[in-house]
Amino acid sequence: MRKLLLIALLALLSGCNSELSFSEVREDSVNKEVWSFLSDVQDKNGAHLFFEKEKAVYVYLNESNVIAGEAATYFTDINVEGNGETLTITYDTNETTDLSNQSLDHSLIYKINLDQQYDTIKAIRNGEESSFGTVSGN
Repeated sequence: MRKLLLIALLALLSGCNSELSFSEVREDSVNKEVWSFLSDVQDKNGAHLFFEKEKAVYVYLNESNVIAGEAATYFTDINVEGNGETLTITYDTNETTDLSNQSLDHSLIYKINLDQQYDTIKAIRNGEESSFGTVSGN
């Protein structure tokens, strides 16, 4: 009986202690709804959001559509911070003309596990406020 009570208490406490976290995910590991969203916006460069209920947000950073003769943009860093009612997604980019460099990330998918509901979500690209190209979800 004591073990059962301890397990129930631990389950209750772990459910109340959700933390804001984010991690990179592969396209083949997301659910059907997220995959459909990614397919719909893959031809659009920019930052795109997909809300998975109220638990998570997927951020699709895409710069894989390069115009011939122009530099290609790639991503170098991302960070996610919650401050009060605002969630801030900060990311940095660089450009290159070396299109053969396979180690550069021209598109990334991140899953943000939310710790609370946010009224505002901001995108900061290279230190300047930016906007999201597409916002969707279920």
